[in-house]
Amino acid sequence: MRHDGLVSKIATAVLLKCIEKIETTPFIKIGVSNRHLHVSREDLDALFGKDHALTPIKELLPGQYACGETVTIIGPKSSAQKVRILGPTRDQTQLEISTTDSFVLGVPAPVNVSGNLSGAGSVIIENPLNGAQIERTCAIVAIRHIHLTVDYARKYGFQDKQWVEVEFDGCRKARLGNVLVRVAPDVRDEMHIDTDEANAVYTRDGEYARIIP
Repeated sequence: MRHDGLVSKIATAVLLKCIEKIETTPFIKIGVSNRHLHVSREDLDALFGKDHALTPIKELLPGQYACGETVTIIGPKSSAQKVRILGPTRDQTQLEISTTDSFVLGVPAPVNVSGNLSGAGSVIIENPLNGAQIERTCAIVAIRHIHLTVDYARKYGFQDKQWVEVEFDGCRKARLGNVLVRVAPDVRDEMHIDTDEANAVYTRDGEYARIIP
């Protein structure tokens, strides 16, 4: 007695359920951020010369890019070489590091939303090509966050400045809480975490996780 028709119906039903689950589950692509520097126009001039133009080498988000320019970060305990500058210039210089980086450098760095330098640690920023140095109170650990387009946010019911959890599968399956949602029209749907967080949940650039409202 043949059951080909029944097997086909069951397989189709299972496939449709899987597709339905995928379509209704808000997956997000992961972007792992290494330590980097956002720099003001004034500080860029001080380090690289007046009216120096940053050299874009890789787009990160629309209008934002990694630059060819790198600096050395000097703390009380040690230094970090080849810390990349991200462009374009900002109103204030901001160094984003991991908690591990802060221990190694000997610089206290609070976990802050990007742009908030309250309690930031003080470091010396050096251009290794010409020896120019500036000291700035600008070191923070950026709070983990998700960039969402307006369409993505509308589809899954997320709001700007909402706090969510994100679940990671794999050998270190875990959830990360206190994840800030940022909704804007000119971004890519992507979650940004630092290297400490990526290692903790055993993930890397380009992998996906689930947003839990």
